[in-house]
Amino acid sequence: MKHFSLILLTFFFISCQETPKKESADDDSFSIVGTLNGDYSDYIYLNYGGIKDSVKVLNNRFEFHGKVEQPTPGSLNLEGYHTVADLYIENSAIRIETDYKQIINNGEPLNVLLIKDLKGSYSAKIQNEYKAFYQANQNKDHFKTLLYDKLKLFIEENKRHPFSGTVLAENAYISPVLTKNELLELYALLDTDQQNKLELDLFKMGIANLDKYGVNKPFLEFTLPNTKDNNTDITSFLGKITLVDFWASWCRPCRIKHPELINLKKKFEAENFDIVSVSIDSNKKKWLQAIEKDHLNWTNLIDTDKQVTNELGIHGIPLNYLIDEEGFVLGVNLPIEHIDKIVNEKINN
Repeated sequence: MKHFSLILLTFFFISCQETPKKESADDDSFSIVGTLNGDYSDYIYLNYGGIKDSVKVLNNRFEFHGKVEQPTPGSLNLEGYHTVADLYIENSAIRIETDYKQIINNGEPLNVLLIKDLKGSYSAKIQNEYKAFYQANQNKDHFKTLLYDKLKLFIEENKRHPFSGTVLAENAYISPVLTKNELLELYALLDTDQQNKLELDLFKMGIANLDKYGVNKPFLEFTLPNTKDNNTDITSFLGKITLVDFWASWCRPCRIKHPELINLKKKFEAENFDIVSVSIDSNKKKWLQAIEKDHLNWTNLIDTDKQVTNELGIHGIPLNYLIDEEGFVLGVNLPIEHIDKIVNEKINN
């Protein structure tokens, strides 16, 4: 059965108004009572810990029951060509509201399932709290200190919960704000026996990347073909602050960010700043069409065999590196606000 994931890894956050039970709840089973908004009356599937359960949606309602030894990553999906809605399964009474719609993707009908609200889940509560903290503090000057203190307390309180491993993998691999030593200190607090192996592997890859191409390290030197099939050496941008942005024509989150990059380029048009977009497309025609459609009027390179992205340890896009005039890494996977701030400071100093 074919399925389609809307975005790669990162976090799944939902709103939660009730105060649910902690991961050590006395209940020894779970119930998921759900409503589905939309015209759908076929089967819905619950996947967790190697188990695949299914029930038929009747009168826009569905219900699952089971038991897990600990909070376990899971997902819901519908029949046919479908998206996946992630959630943690834990032994508690969970109430969930979902939205259904069908769209056309690559010429095929795609059944999209989105979680609108979820109550009765301690896992959802800590996800929502962490998201709120990150959004409220990420643009503060002392965010690095705040983040370390938050993660230390969070992991100490939830060292067995798999979301702790997910958060740490995110901070090492996707958005490395902390130093290698700080991340390793936090990793030592985890109960690694209870974590998802994939998340631990991502954490280790992130640590390895910090050793080679992390902040204050020299960026990778590479040569790739441009839109005219001429090789371009990344070192030709030395002397400029350069944003190297990794993307693909089929990556919707990547393309949603393009207007922000266009505005950033315009803002610093007269300054010592440039953008280099590196696509991992395998279809050159679609890559060129996307460049034209999105109006990417800067240097565009393509890494069809993924030699560069593999060397950098990139397994998910969008992802960016901000490089200084001498070729050293200023930041990895920075939000546009941080890039704007750093470039401003560099130009005015």
